[in-house]
Amino acid sequence: MAVTGLGIGVAVSLSGPDTTTRAASLPDGWRPWRTALRSEVKGVPLDYDSPGCVAEENALFCGGTGFTAARIDAASGRTLWRTGTRPQGAQPIGVRDGLVYTYEDPDDRTRRVVALDAATGHRRWQRDINKAQDAVLYDGGLLTLSPDFVSFVAYAPSGKELWRAPSRNEVCTPSALGGAPYALCSAGTEPGQAPVELMKLAPGSLTKTATLPKKAQVLGAVGGHPLFLAPQTAKDVYEAGYERPYNALLRVAPDTGQVSRTPLAHPLTGTATLMGGVVYFVRSDGTVTAVSAAGGKQLWEKTTDMESLSAPAVSATYRRVYFSNRFGRLLALDSRTGAEVWRTSALDDPGDKAQDYPPRVLLVKDAIVALAGDTAFSRTPNGPT
Repeated sequence: MAVTGLGIGVAVSLSGPDTTTRAASLPDGWRPWRTALRSEVKGVPLDYDSPGCVAEENALFCGGTGFTAARIDAASGRTLWRTGTRPQGAQPIGVRDGLVYTYEDPDDRTRRVVALDAATGHRRWQRDINKAQDAVLYDGGLLTLSPDFVSFVAYAPSGKELWRAPSRNEVCTPSALGGAPYALCSAGTEPGQAPVELMKLAPGSLTKTATLPKKAQVLGAVGGHPLFLAPQTAKDVYEAGYERPYNALLRVAPDTGQVSRTPLAHPLTGTATLMGGVVYFVRSDGTVTAVSAAGGKQLWEKTTDMESLSAPAVSATYRRVYFSNRFGRLLALDSRTGAEVWRTSALDDPGDKAQDYPPRVLLVKDAIVALAGDTAFSRTPNGPT
């Protein structure tokens, strides 16, 4: 089967046009494609650790450790541009307002955030940031932590510094919840060693909003209210395969800091993802549980028998929840009931890194794009033809 490396710029369709009757909103000229996330820079083979992509309209922007940033046409899988000669240390941060934000690590002590022109890949600006903390996009711009840990720094899309806010002598992580800038701080030297303090950020100020339990997990925001998972126990357990159980949702009122606790029907384990007002718990054995973020009610649970599932991608159009696994199998569940709609077989050869990389799946319009091993591929939302 012919595939395409990101540095080559030619993609081969793997099948003909979709023959199902339901129309899909797909990138113009879309056909199923497959691309190998492996290339060379000046003759040196690159290895990809935790590759990842972000999407906007008809394009994907991909990167990862040992990976120079690239724009990929979501309709064909062709590489439209590639930038950088030094392998990067992380997948892209995000894309907004014609810019794609990524990282650059010129040496062991320095980390930068770089804003690239999304159309051309040309560098617009760069700023040094903290080596230990990621940058995040919020509604007003880009939020970072200064290299010396002293300040949170917000930048406009132009690269102009918008404001600074003081940090604290603790572990503090920039966060964007409901589009607003926050910091998650802990008095411990490592995350999870102390209760989590939710801090609201504004020009010149860092204001404590609420205190969450030790090892509380941030999910995102619902209706502008930050949402967390409360652990059943904060005790450290060092057993292979251990998954921490969570027994409640914690909603924080942004104005008053009041924390509302919503118990779950029973403790749940697995990787939790908030999407469209639903929290999806995905266990390593392939069990998926959907819980209402508003009331904590369990909506459904499905045992899929597909191990190592990705975080979900949710289609409001098709009312489906999509997953991929390490070997390129795709799974579609009905988002209302959890019933299986379709699944695909594994890729014939997902690459020699299939066991090493976590799978990922996202939507570009209605087209499914998944990452398995060192391979990216796109399929129709209508399932196998």
